[in-house]
Parts: sequence; structure tokens; C-alpha cells
Amino acid sequence: EKLTEQLEKKNRILDNLANIDGLTEVFNHRYFQNNLDQEINRAERNDNHLSLIFCDIDHFKNFNDQYGHQAGDFVLKEFCNVLKANLRQYDLLARYGGEEFVVILPETEENEALIVAEKLREAIEDAVFDDGNESYRVTSSFGIAGARPAIEDNFSKDEFISKADYALYNAKESGRNRAVVYEPKKKWFGFS
Repeated sequence: EKLTEQLEKKNRILDNLANIDGLTEVFNHRYFQNNLDQEINRAERNDNHLSLIFCDIDHFKNFNDQYGHQAGDFVLKEFCNVLKANLRQYDLLARYGGEEFVVILPETEENEALIVAEKLREAIEDAVFDDGNESYRVTSSFGIAGARPAIEDNFSKDEFISKADYALYNAKESGRNRAVVYEPKKKWFGFS
């Protein structure tokens, strides 16, 4: 009896290690990919909307250079805590890589996702990250993509991720500390 309990506990810890980012304690990239597959399938089955938010901390490399990696790690952790506190229980937050994070918003249209991203952006901007010695403030940029997989011709998960990532790139290019919804790359016709 006791042995089974211990084994179950160890397996839970191993599962956790496999799915959780060690530093920030949010889900890791691999778990995000698997979860997104599930959410896309669910959205297709139920003909629901699904949105993705990509975000990262503005000028984080400079922050690390200025304050050191310990302060950087502290801010990454706290950044995730602020995001988690402002998400719904069924939204999924994961570390995509480095200081880039991704949120899966099930049953959420693009314009609703923009409202969520804006709320997250404001929460980060207002947050003071205090490690006991110093207080830090950061801003962050957000890219949003929405989809309705059931009605889209040859819907592609990779393309969906790319759209959110591209929107994040646009948020940074247009001045950072903002939330931007994906728009198809514009094609210009006529004379210049």
C-alpha cells in the first residue's frame, strides 16, 4: 500500500519535471506543443475559436546585462506569477523559450484575446518586482493570433504559432509595451 503511494508520488514528480519549466514553474515548450494539439482538436470537434498570445519582456537582454542573471531569473519568475494571476483557470501559460512565453486561450476569439493581452500588459507594467534588495520594473510586448480550425482550409498548427509570433514581432517593431493582433503581411500594388 505504502509502496504504491510512494511510487505514485515519484511518478507525479517525474511528470512534473517532464512538463514544467524548472525556473519559472510554468509549463515547458514540450507540454505547450502537446496541449496545443489537444486544444486544436477540441476546437475542431466543437467548432470553437482558439487564440494564442505570445509575449516577452521588453529589452530583457539589457536588463540581464545591467542587473545580472539572478535578478533576471527573479523577474522571469515573478513575471510568470503576474501572468498566472491574471489568466483564467483553463488558460495555459508556458515558457516558449528564453524570455518568450505563450498563452493558449481555449474558446476565445481574437478580439477577446486582445482584451486578455491588454490586461496582462497593464498588469506587468504596473507590477513592482521586489526581491528584498531592489525593486525592478519591466514592460512586455504581446502578439495575438486567433483561429477557428473547423472552418479554415488546411489549418496548420505551425502557421498558427507563426502568426502569433509575427504579431509579437510587430508589437516590438512598433514600439514595444503593446499588444498587437496578427494581420496578414500586407502586399502593396501600384507605383511607389
